[in-house]
Amino acid sequence: MDKVLETALQLRHQLHNCAELSGHEVVTRATLIAFLKEHTSLEIHDCGPGFYAVHREAECTKPSIALRADYDALPVPGGGAAHLCGHDGHSAGLCAIGMLLEGKALNRNVFLLFQPAEETGEGALQCLDLFSREKVDLVFGLHNRPGMPAGRVLVNYGSAACASLGLIIRYTGRPAHAAYPESGISPAAAVGELLSALPELTDPQRYEGMTMATVIGCRMGEKAFGKAASDAEVWLTLRGEYKRDFERLTEDIRHKAEELAARHHLAYCDELQDVFPATENHTAAVDMVMQACGAAEAEEPMRASEDFGHFLMRCPGALFWVGSGEDHPNLHDAAYEYPDEILPASVQAFWNLLTF
Repeated sequence: MDKVLETALQLRHQLHNCAELSGHEVVTRATLIAFLKEHTSLEIHDCGPGFYAVHREAECTKPSIALRADYDALPVPGGGAAHLCGHDGHSAGLCAIGMLLEGKALNRNVFLLFQPAEETGEGALQCLDLFSREKVDLVFGLHNRPGMPAGRVLVNYGSAACASLGLIIRYTGRPAHAAYPESGISPAAAVGELLSALPELTDPQRYEGMTMATVIGCRMGEKAFGKAASDAEVWLTLRGEYKRDFERLTEDIRHKAEELAARHHLAYCDELQDVFPATENHTAAVDMVMQACGAAEAEEPMRASEDFGHFLMRCPGALFWVGSGEDHPNLHDAAYEYPDEILPASVQAFWNLLTF
């Protein structure tokens, strides 16, 4: 195990130094495939823009398991990318599992899924072919999580990560001279009323779990003091712990925005971006993580979203956490880097599930 971990850590640093944005992970993908071909005899298959490696056994009585790792990075100011979410560590850990599988008989087939574009919510959708091509009985993923003890495994019953989407609301009225605003149609009142309505629309008493509508920004009119505003955009991020709550919140806010447009005689349209489903774990899979990995139950789901939820809508499984330190910088923080000291715990957790 020590030699495997040492080799995986070297790979982690190599991946860290070639960070690439979602949808552009050309060098990263090639590096991972080359590593697996050099260090393992696993089958390797394309899966959309991602790929998976397979450990097959002739006769198995245990359920087949897929393990997921993501490998995209985040944009940084001034251009470029950096691994500020730990995906370099996730992928290196999954490669370590590939090395550990060499020569082993586990009485089950194992699929190691390497997925791009998690940060934009697109990668999991692009890799769903795995579940059509192969018989996958269970799927597991892990994510490092700052604010929790380093190396501690935790898992949520129910929702592990919230659903979210970006909602762009557009209002269009009629332009007018600033001296005669009554001759035009301004979106100002509709924007103000919509923003004022958000606390009521996200009232916790309306929902079973946590819901949020975060104002990301808005734009109205232009900096031309002789012209009254006639168009506006409002940018919201909607978030929900459970699928049914999230769908209701989204529907209610869109309905309110459209109602205000009609009342104020505005044209209306909206657009959804960065759509992530809720990651709702399956109870039996959570039980397995608890027993195999000695996991503790997490107190609350992660508010941030994870596209792993797409897999859980196709196959039973669970997303769980490995703590990266109670004082470690937060995910997406400019100071964040995956802590090497938690790689052994991550690899051990995956291995425990395969040998359970």
